[in-house]
Amino acid sequence: MNRPRSGFTLVELLVVISIIGVLMGLLLPAVGAVREASRRNQCSTQIKNLSMAAITYENSKGEMPGYVQSFGRYVGGTGAIDPSDPGNGGVGSHMKIGTWAVALLPSLDAQPAYEHWTEDRYPIIHGGGGTTSGATSGESGASFHQLAAPNLAVMQCASNPVSLGEFGKNSYIANTGMSISGTLPSGFTRPSVSFVGSQSRGNGVFNNKYNVNSSLVHVSEGPKFRIDDIKDGAGNTMLFSESVQALPWHRAGFVAATDFTLATATDKDVVFDATASGAGGVLAARFVHGMVWHYADDATGMSGHWNTNGASEDTPCPVQSFWKINGGGTTVSDDIFTLAMNVTNSPNLARPSSAHTDGVNAAMADGGTRFIADSIDYRVYQALLTPRGKSSNVPWPEFVITDDAF
Repeated sequence: MNRPRSGFTLVELLVVISIIGVLMGLLLPAVGAVREASRRNQCSTQIKNLSMAAITYENSKGEMPGYVQSFGRYVGGTGAIDPSDPGNGGVGSHMKIGTWAVALLPSLDAQPAYEHWTEDRYPIIHGGGGTTSGATSGESGASFHQLAAPNLAVMQCASNPVSLGEFGKNSYIANTGMSISGTLPSGFTRPSVSFVGSQSRGNGVFNNKYNVNSSLVHVSEGPKFRIDDIKDGAGNTMLFSESVQALPWHRAGFVAATDFTLATATDKDVVFDATASGAGGVLAARFVHGMVWHYADDATGMSGHWNTNGASEDTPCPVQSFWKINGGGTTVSDDIFTLAMNVTNSPNLARPSSAHTDGVNAAMADGGTRFIADSIDYRVYQALLTPRGKSSNVPWPEFVITDDAF
């Protein structure tokens, strides 16, 4: 007598495998979407922490930090020893010129790194021993010491696939106001606004706090900016956003730590000039981890209505694709995940960008966060960066932002 065989037939096994494959195909995108939503929420939390840290700093210091500022001076010299890294000896005298991110370190659970910048006994430069903070893609900056430029989780969006540098990795940028740099389309000129004028309280939040020209004279520092200076509503003014092109958070421009080295231990300053077009100038430092707005508008036939607050009425140029949120070009080399920031293209890439779909996380001056769509009108973007739109240098200062605009 034949006994029935147990188990699956080949056809049944193939059917089961096919069903599992279909289910996996349906579930994997959903799992990926859930993972990205979690990363986006994590990024929103981190950028909120940045805004709260900036508000705390403003409450205690009476002003917002600068995108460039001095945190002290290291005397050093022959025989000097770094107490945090005995192998890093003999470091020369240097200025500790850092960024808004350095100023916020105490509120970001990074007090040890902050002490490297603010206590005289610690150098921020790597002197040949110890550990250095390197850079990639040919960027200078490999002479910063790792302990002055640690990788901080709060400064890195989990979705960002292209954070530059080995140390000091960064995904976030600050509102540095009006751009007066970069190449314009043929036939257009920039309004006659000086570097000092571009830093007015109406044009942006974070400005320059350290500027020494070739005559070793402090010039062109921005005014103190307080939350009370925001007249368009703190919830309508951006403090921070994301950028996949942002340079390491500790680097105040296209500089290496050696650019801050003093000739002698008694010197007080190094040249860091707003008029410098190359590495070392604070003009370029505005862009490396900042977002700016340009004197641009897509409206046509309204040249008589542009208002530059008393300056010549220059017709704004059309809004360029790179200047928009998640802005890039049409070729693979101009994709936002391919582009690398340098001195020449930095004015174009100083805008929010992210790996999130259709927009970026942003932190507002009231401590809240918003997801800003990359499809918003450029006037809305200008309004989000200008704390006092009507007294700013935007082409259309009468534009009033509304809640449904973004």
